[in-house]
Amino acid sequence: MTAMENRFEVAVLWFGSCDTDRVLPEADPMNFAPRVKVPVLMLNGRYDFGGPLETCQEPMFRALGTAAQDKKHILYEGGHIPEVLPLIRETLGWLDHYLGPVK
Repeated sequence: MTAMENRFEVAVLWFGSCDTDRVLPEADPMNFAPRVKVPVLMLNGRYDFGGPLETCQEPMFRALGTAAQDKKHILYEGGHIPEVLPLIRETLGWLDHYLGPVK
């Protein structure tokens, strides 16, 4: 969505990665990633079987069109769904940083 819709100011990808299956080019996340320009926080489990680190997470993160200083990839020990509270803390901190604290 952030690649095609300019109303987004920031993005948080919980378990973001490319697709391990063959998909049509118009649905392939890797074709949209370079068009993402907003700040992006990507949170993943290091041992995610659905989106392996070396073959899916890292290529997706590198492909994002966001400036290097405005994108961050955080890995948690665990699989597809690591402990949720640390993800929530990171997400809220990211949103506060780029959007300002909630008033």
